[in-house]
Amino acid sequence: MACALPENDSSRQPVDGTDEQDCMTLPECFDKVFKMHQYFDKTDDSSSSDIFQGKLRQAIESTQRAIRMVNDLDLFSRNEDIEEVATNEVKYMLLSAYLGYFTGLNTHMSRADAVMKSKMCYTDYLKLIKTYGIIEYDISLSEGDDGDEDIENVVPSNRIRGSDVNVMSAQRNNKIQRFKEKKEMERKIAELQPQVEKEHVDDEVKREFYLTQIRHWANQAIDEVDSCNLELQMLKHRQEMAASCGGNGASGNHSNNQNLGNKAKPFRPFILTKNNLQKQVFGAGYPAIPTMTVDEFYQQKLKEGHLSESVQGHSMQSWAADPEKDAQDREREAAEKEDKEQREDEEALQRARAMDEWKDDHRRGDGNRYNKG
Repeated sequence: MACALPENDSSRQPVDGTDEQDCMTLPECFDKVFKMHQYFDKTDDSSSSDIFQGKLRQAIESTQRAIRMVNDLDLFSRNEDIEEVATNEVKYMLLSAYLGYFTGLNTHMSRADAVMKSKMCYTDYLKLIKTYGIIEYDISLSEGDDGDEDIENVVPSNRIRGSDVNVMSAQRNNKIQRFKEKKEMERKIAELQPQVEKEHVDDEVKREFYLTQIRHWANQAIDEVDSCNLELQMLKHRQEMAASCGGNGASGNHSNNQNLGNKAKPFRPFILTKNNLQKQVFGAGYPAIPTMTVDEFYQQKLKEGHLSESVQGHSMQSWAADPEKDAQDREREAAEKEDKEQREDEEALQRARAMDEWKDDHRRGDGNRYNKG
């Protein structure tokens, strides 16, 4: 059974690596890939920097070379169980997951290509460990755009069927369970790694370490496949939006020009005066700044539609136009307010009297079924 390196992927072609890489054995190549993953997982370097991407390219080349050696040796078969795989060969199952991890960090290719290739690697990894019975998940496959099998969904084998509420609850519980398993496996890996790095390591310790790594990467791969599916949908939607905008270039430019025309004009400072005499004085002193009286400013805002002559209330403009009428309006409003308060007081008094009469005829606790007597 071939490890994750798609047949139609150009990465199956010989890589122009260094002489040092060409002379590496499979264990040496895997050790380099393993250390490179630890570096990328812990580094604080920017993923878009040339140094980061240069090391990433070396990691991808080393991983591809190791995968080709695994495929040439036919280390994995569909007819085997995980117990039949030698301890020194178990770790090579991780190569597909490492390649998916490295590819997802690559910024020297288009994001859509990087996500698609990363998803293909994780897909092959999940299919491989599913074949060996390492995970108990149902992997539903669909035919991808390129004709290859593509993972559509990964769910527990004992998934709940029924209403949407039950399914969503089961999915939530599944995620919580996988999160707890992930934390436990991370703790176990951190505990076993110092023992594995010793010169002489017991086979059982080494096997437990790499099997824990494989199960840990299974949970990681499931999350990554979901993330890749979501990102691919977003990238496709953005591409369709860009194409639709590009196809309607003329109308788009017209709408942009229309929007620019509808923008509010920038505010220009001006001097507001009480009367024409002040306008003439300030206008002569600051000829570059427009000057207008209060009445002119009011009429201008009326024309622009920012004010209405039917607005209720008392303003300086109303008082200046007719002081006597403004005073009468104020008196009328005060009288209406006082009358309203009197009516409300009368209603409140009537409600209080009615309540007192009701209390006279009804003892406290009447109607309470526990106070019968």
